[in-house]
Amino acid sequence: SCPVVAGVFARLNGLRLAAGKKVLGFLNPWIYMHASAFQDVKHGTNSDVGRFGFKAVKGWDAATGLGTPDFEKLSVAALATK
Repeated sequence: SCPVVAGVFARLNGLRLAAGKKVLGFLNPWIYMHASAFQDVKHGTNSDVGRFGFKAVKGWDAATGLGTPDFEKLSVAALATK
């Protein structure tokens, strides 16, 4: 969910600040550069009754975006980013 992902990125920025680096800033380009740090959700749907909504598919989709963030992988990427 959005609050959880916001918390993940807040923690990543905290790691960067503790390492003397700047916060990540505008995240969209950074997220797509590190898409492998997300667990792709390939099955399921976000519809409530089955008539409307989006299906999860391989890669980016409207239901799950890039997928579930993997904090360990994201933290490595965040600390490696200048």
